[in-house]
Amino acid sequence: MRTPLDPHTDRSPDVIMALGEVPQRIENARHQAALWSADETRFLLTLPGIGGFMAEEGRRLTLQPAPGVAVDDILVFATGTALAAILYQRGALLLHASVVVHEGRAFAFCGSSGAGKSTLAGALCRAGCRLLADDLCSVEQAEGGAPTVQPDGRVLRLYPDSIEQVGLQRAVGSKVRQQVEKFHVTAPASDADGDAGVPLAAVYVLADANSAYPAGITRLSPLDAVHVLLRQSYRRRLALAYARQGRPPARMAALLSHAPVYRLHRPRDFAKLDDTVARLTAHWDAST
Repeated sequence: MRTPLDPHTDRSPDVIMALGEVPQRIENARHQAALWSADETRFLLTLPGIGGFMAEEGRRLTLQPAPGVAVDDILVFATGTALAAILYQRGALLLHASVVVHEGRAFAFCGSSGAGKSTLAGALCRAGCRLLADDLCSVEQAEGGAPTVQPDGRVLRLYPDSIEQVGLQRAVGSKVRQQVEKFHVTAPASDADGDAGVPLAAVYVLADANSAYPAGITRLSPLDAVHVLLRQSYRRRLALAYARQGRPPARMAALLSHAPVYRLHRPRDFAKLDDTVARLTAHWDAST
């Protein structure tokens, strides 16, 4: 997946994003939630004070900022939930995960918002990994083949304390939103950067370490792994709305035949972030 905002390509975009009028509602919507509604081909997201977003036919995304709101300030929603709707309409399998590449293999880190996915990805990039995707992970898998993760052309989105901890102060760009102290941060890249998908080697679900569950890595059983991955679908209710197109349980089971799922218990402590990085790289080296 590459966002239509990426300026580093001269290829024709396969998603058209445009400003326009967005309807107030979808007639006879099959799925309803507090802020969105959907049918088989349309998805409408309405965020009070921010704007409206209509994703249609897996191809077109219309944005209507709320009065007084700049377009740049709503793009984070356009390239998040709204773009996810486009991909789900195409039958995509999406995880709420950040992904890095280590020695040609992709490793995904799942967790809810605020779990520390981007911070961990930034720390791993500082240690030599390459960022492949942040927050929204699109997994492709041909029948009988290995799953791959497509580069999404994104940068990290980090708060100032995370930026300082991972030592990427010189890579800070614009704010994600003017009202939020969170910034786009360009991760260290390597000459291996490119457009090709990378084989997914493993998925890690982030969890806090405590006295009952000390820091460590535990492999999940296949049944537990499918259950956990379904919960880690990007915008899970949206994924369920388009489950007919994506067949997520079957896709998750196919993914597990190539990529194990682990639970990563780690201290939620910046001072111990390097310990987690060392634990992960040792785990990868042992599985080579």
